[in-house]
Amino acid sequence: MKRALLLCLLAAPALAGKVYQWRDADGRVFYSDQPPPSVQYTERKIRPNTVGQASRASSVDQANNETQVVLWVSASCEPACSQALELLDRRGVQYDVRNVDPANEKSMLAFFNVVGTMQARPPVLQLGKEVLKEFNSPLWQAALSKAGYGIKNTSAKK
Repeated sequence: MKRALLLCLLAAPALAGKVYQWRDADGRVFYSDQPPPSVQYTERKIRPNTVGQASRASSVDQANNETQVVLWVSASCEPACSQALELLDRRGVQYDVRNVDPANEKSMLAFFNVVGTMQARPPVLQLGKEVLKEFNSPLWQAALSKAGYGIKNTSAKK
């Protein structure tokens, strides 16, 4: 039992890999661990989901006095979730992505504890204690600037 737990813990960093995102001609969004042939795509680095640990700040964050940034997404929040991811990536923000799954009580409870209502829908941006419940690019940009996240010029791979 201890060996299995140790193997899972050692394998966790390997799960934080690259994922490729693209849209088809009908606007549907696809994700894969392999880049698509002959289609414009965006490379995403996916970090392990840490639902339930949002209130725990790491010692590095506390030492640097940085604001923790969390983007709450769901399977049904396109195209706004893609736009939110693109905005954070373009600004060079280090962030965690948390999935809100209506079939998972734990993820729903964690989401509710952050937003304080069941009326909010992803994407939701959590900047430390500030919570932006509706995707609005100018408002999110202003909040990121206020939190000290400048604009970083990056472009998606093609």
